[in-house]
Amino acid sequence: MNTVSAIVTGCRKIEFVEEKLPALGEHDVLIKTDAVGLCHTDLPIYLCQQYFGTSKHGYRESQQVVPPVKIGHEPVGTVIEVGSAVTRFAPGDKVSGNYTQAFTTYRIVPDTALLVKLPEMDRDHRFCIAEPMGCVTNILHKVLQYGARSVGLVGCGYMNLMMMSALRDAGIETIVAFDILDSKLSLAKEFGATHTFNSAREDYVEGTYQLTGGKFLDCVIEMCGSLNGLFTACRTVKFSRTNGQLDGEYNGRGYIVITSVYSGLETMSVELANEIVLRAPILDAAHPMSGESMLQNDVEAVEDYARGVIPMDRLVTHTTSFERLAEGFDWMEHPPEGYLKGVVLF
Repeated sequence: MNTVSAIVTGCRKIEFVEEKLPALGEHDVLIKTDAVGLCHTDLPIYLCQQYFGTSKHGYRESQQVVPPVKIGHEPVGTVIEVGSAVTRFAPGDKVSGNYTQAFTTYRIVPDTALLVKLPEMDRDHRFCIAEPMGCVTNILHKVLQYGARSVGLVGCGYMNLMMMSALRDAGIETIVAFDILDSKLSLAKEFGATHTFNSAREDYVEGTYQLTGGKFLDCVIEMCGSLNGLFTACRTVKFSRTNGQLDGEYNGRGYIVITSVYSGLETMSVELANEIVLRAPILDAAHPMSGESMLQNDVEAVEDYARGVIPMDRLVTHTTSFERLAEGFDWMEHPPEGYLKGVVLF
């Protein structure tokens, strides 16, 4: 059997190459790709900048992209065939998960891969993309471990909108959304935010102070990918000591959950550095690998999708075909009006 794979051959250049698949091993699973999510962490590969390579010692590290490179890691598909020793999956199963080189018509992965069988559902399985939803589950676990009762979210993109819905379902009392676009703040209210602030034209620091009785927020999730967003998070998270005073009572440290990829060329301001010193938050890089079990996070996530708690299907604003994959990357580099999440359909 042959497969057609998308390969980045240069900056903003994609070619489609037909290849013969190897024979199926006893622990292998053959998957027909139904959809792949467009993720901003793939954009630097498309632009031939940096990606997650592997060092000579076997550990993963950031490396310069050297074309040709295969791409994609948010697959949804249908199992076509399984090896003789595979017990987790059977032909016909709908699956999703996290494996690389996902922009391909067929893919063989080992049965130990981060792959989840999707439950029966009334929702479109093609939008049940486990990888980003597993990130949401992972962050939710951390917020609950912190014991946070008030949570801020900087940026109202599709990830934080899913987070708001999950936080609301988990019983978080105060969910505060920050963004610079009123249209996204309206969406935030729809998806679970109890309060919103336009940080471009409102005094969001004073607003947060008044909202929390001067305590600020237990936890802030930063997802806008800019140091300006981190600054907003630092100015709204609680002080470890009352009002940041040396003789203030110790209140426990606030948490800033960093889930962005800071890929822009930005300089840390003195104001941001001072806020980190004065508030002394714990900065938690809650990317997928910070979870104790990435597979279990994905399992929980697809179950939450099936029951509508993580409504990714409502947040997919743009779809394109595999043959028009470059169009999807252009959306991420220059988002059209109303863009939240793009998915490539096969």
